[in-house]
Amino acid sequence: MLRKALNRSLLNSISNRVGGFKVSQPFSNLIFNKSISNLNFNNNYSFQLNRYSTESNSAAKLNTNLDDEIPPETNLALGEDPIEETEKVVGIADKHQFQAETQKLLHIVAESLYTEREVFIRELVSNASDAIEKARHMQLTNQQIMNDDVPFEIRIGTDEDKKTLIIQDTGVGMNKEELIRNLGRIGYSGSGDFIKKLGENPDKASIIGQFGVGFYSCFMVGHTIKVYSKSAAPGSTGYLWESDGSGSYTISEADGVSRGTKIVIHLKPNSYEYAKKATVETVIKKYSNFVGFPIVLNGTPVNTIRPLWTLSKSSITEEEHKQFYQFISKSYDTPTYRIHFSTDTPLSIRSLFYIPSQHVEKYGMGRMEPGVALFSRKVMIQQKAKGLLPEWMRFVRGVVDSEDIPLNLSREHLQDNGLIQRISAVLVKRILKHLQDESKRDPSRFETFMNEFGGFFKEGVITDFKWKDEISKLLRFESTAELPPTEDLKPRTTTTLEEYVSRMKPEQTHIYYITVPSKSVALTSPYYEPFKAKGIEVFMLYNTLDDFVFSNIGHFGDKKIVSVESKEAEEFLAANQEKQTDTLDQAEVSAFLQWVSDAVGNKIAMAKTTSRAISQPAIVVDHESATFRRMMKMMDPSKQHDIPKQQVEFNMNHPIILKLNQARQSNPTVAKLAAEQIVDNALITAGLYEDSREMVPRLNQLLEQVLNK
Repeated sequence: MLRKALNRSLLNSISNRVGGFKVSQPFSNLIFNKSISNLNFNNNYSFQLNRYSTESNSAAKLNTNLDDEIPPETNLALGEDPIEETEKVVGIADKHQFQAETQKLLHIVAESLYTEREVFIRELVSNASDAIEKARHMQLTNQQIMNDDVPFEIRIGTDEDKKTLIIQDTGVGMNKEELIRNLGRIGYSGSGDFIKKLGENPDKASIIGQFGVGFYSCFMVGHTIKVYSKSAAPGSTGYLWESDGSGSYTISEADGVSRGTKIVIHLKPNSYEYAKKATVETVIKKYSNFVGFPIVLNGTPVNTIRPLWTLSKSSITEEEHKQFYQFISKSYDTPTYRIHFSTDTPLSIRSLFYIPSQHVEKYGMGRMEPGVALFSRKVMIQQKAKGLLPEWMRFVRGVVDSEDIPLNLSREHLQDNGLIQRISAVLVKRILKHLQDESKRDPSRFETFMNEFGGFFKEGVITDFKWKDEISKLLRFESTAELPPTEDLKPRTTTTLEEYVSRMKPEQTHIYYITVPSKSVALTSPYYEPFKAKGIEVFMLYNTLDDFVFSNIGHFGDKKIVSVESKEAEEFLAANQEKQTDTLDQAEVSAFLQWVSDAVGNKIAMAKTTSRAISQPAIVVDHESATFRRMMKMMDPSKQHDIPKQQVEFNMNHPIILKLNQARQSNPTVAKLAAEQIVDNALITAGLYEDSREMVPRLNQLLEQVLNK
């Protein structure tokens, strides 16, 4: 019976005016909205439902007639609870002139200071938050405030018919002298003065404002501004401050003013969009979603997501992380990693980073924008902050909040680039350290992550000299070694530079790699052949970018990274293998090398015998990077870069070379064609031959000679 009675009562309508807020809607909506409006947010955003109470001059009248409908004057959507201007002016208005400097600066603030007009909402909400914080601090320090049972909250109302926007707080409010001091001159910051009065303990109050110009931003969108305010001090009188921003303002006593401040903005024609609930809600969620007190827009709570970066890790649930990540990233995937980091020395930093499970650049959707938002005292300064993290970390999503960030007057740009670089260094180091720990904790998961995001880290090695050594520890590449499976018995396909070094031969001084299109090509390459014979591990790079990555890393610890095609590799092989006995004597070898240099002089800079144990007749050594040539051609296809003459080494024990040495005297025509083909084959193996169609006529001639013979 009780449940039925409650259900029946929820259908009744009610019309009531409470503390300047007119409510006319079904009782069910009253219960919901008034309960929500009396949610008390503490610093940790925990919700506490208070008993609904009204001021002494207000009474809720409940109509228990079940047949009653919503009153006909109610034209609001269910759940809407607008703010109306119900205060009444009493007495004569005092007229005041803005100070001369203020009048000049007011035009600058209204027209030029801010890049986007929408930030006026951020400024007014920040001021409201500061006002409430001051009142809260008074309570904490046992100072008496008026109507201490009124919840701390920020209420915002839009009215498309009247073209107004109202922002009201239940904070500390202002008396007449404070209205003149705070609103009569630009540059005086009541919040700044309040912080000074706190002395050595400013952290006890979370104050946002500091410049004393934020209020005047409302003149960007409003032709007339009214400010109703009543000091929280017991026995205070309510006042109305009003101005059109032209040079003067008036102050009058007013009845019906609630504790705190209500700002009524009569919008200019070009700013009517801010009389729409959807527009205002979007701006609030963009800039002020995480202020320390509830924001209620037309009766609906807006900032329902907690600022997780300000909380302890243990107090945050997985569901909250999911909601927060989706809110800041505007995506619906599940992040692979999260990094929750806070420090107070040498800088005050609160940060929370998420690394997504995938990125969109791989789909050809263009370069991603920075994904980290910059906050100061839980108010957003830049949504896509550049400079907080390097460009190659643009895939990271998250929030950075620092009270030490120096802001310019509009709080849209940063003042001290050096300080931002210091903050960036702390954050990058922390993220890389976390990823390094994760790579050891769960190698399989990390390898999956690197398969998706490895390109960003390779970009970092190439473009960011400062972090290349730390980044190189995270990179994974395939190698010729047989790798043991992971702890969960999954086969491993990649290894790290650190693991490679741990497996190096005692006589080995360098880290070796080979750049090839596929693993099969690498395993059959004449460059890898002598390393295979000696059991030396070689990294296999299949991506053009990887060649640049290894070139830019240069060294890993005290080990130099070199290509198996390089001069260093040649020297290592020469010093660590037995000298082969040539079939030909020295005179014959010298004669052959001179002849082949003359026969293929347009492609050979130097001909010599090889010290490598290879099964090929010839090999090009110490040549320029084939990858670099391809990149240059890709960057400027109009320029044709001829292949320079190369250093070619010949295997003087190879059957083809021995036959060629005989043919150079018995059949010089065929010998010359064969020598040219052998050199071209060596260029192909080195990746330097760009168009093999050039050799087709020569191959036809060789076939003709062979068939005729």
